[in-house]
Amino acid sequence: MRDRATYAGYLRGMHRFAGDFERALQCAPRLSAWLATDLAALGLMPLPPAANAPRVRGHGERAGWQYVMAGSSIGARRLLRDVRLLGFDGDRGATFLARHAVSEDWPTVQACLARFDPQDTREQALITQGALAAFALADRCFGRALASTHPGMERQQA
Repeated sequence: MRDRATYAGYLRGMHRFAGDFERALQCAPRLSAWLATDLAALGLMPLPPAANAPRVRGHGERAGWQYVMAGSSIGARRLLRDVRLLGFDGDRGATFLARHAVSEDWPTVQACLARFDPQDTREQALITQGALAAFALADRCFGRALASTHPGMERQQA
């Protein structure tokens, strides 16, 4: 994270992704609550939810979604170091990164994925489908955050 504006965009995008993720998986708002604390600390408004909430069906698809969110805890470790240089920490402005970086989410998801039969191509396809859907949602959330942080800036599509 090179500056506060970039971090603000990250927080808004990640908050929206976490909220949509929690709705899709019908789980408690743990990650989005941590991010809401950070948004408030920086005086930022959250992005409103998208009109169409994603729906996750079945264990395989759910595991794919969890893989994406839990995997972001690895990146949170690096981002936490960066935002500390901007003056934020687990007590102010970086609650999400501090807690997500040390959470047990990643090892838990790895153990969950290990229980799936690697020869079950249908189940493996559902895991992949879930992960791709979660990555696509994250891309849309961060794209919305970028557009609202830097009006007039259009993202290049690959």
